[in-house]
Amino acid sequence: MSEYIYEWEFDDSKDRWTLWYVIALSIVIWLSIWWFFTKQYWMSFIVLLIAWLVYFVDNNSEDYINVKISDSWIIISETNYNFQNIESYSIVYKWDKAVLLRIFLIKKWIKNIDVKIDDSKIDDSKIDNIKNVLNNYIKEASKIELSFTEKVIQMLKL
Repeated sequence: MSEYIYEWEFDDSKDRWTLWYVIALSIVIWLSIWWFFTKQYWMSFIVLLIAWLVYFVDNNSEDYINVKISDSWIIISETNYNFQNIESYSIVYKWDKAVLLRIFLIKKWIKNIDVKIDDSKIDDSKIDNIKNVLNNYIKEASKIELSFTEKVIQMLKL
């Protein structure tokens, strides 16, 4: 096992206020009742299933994610991604501030992984260092800005 070239940890906990859960639950219940009365029973079942799945996944995810970069792989929270399985990477920006390291995989189902870049711990010089290290092993995709939907998802803390 080789030494890590770069390593950082970021907080991935969901800080949602109580009102967020009340609004989400109200929408789920309202949609379920509406679809039940309009005899769209499958839609009621599907919305309840999706709500349960989202709740289950959110409560079983790790609060802190550790990212390690070595000379042959990237480790994200105990999962190894060999450079041979990575097509390219890109730094995603939000108003000229790096917010994500997006890794594009050569896989059939999971195409990319977004790794948060905590700006309080990682400044522009460290981002340049990360890019220099990764450029030795993986090609860099073009600069990407957060899309409108990604900004809305971040704002609503989904």
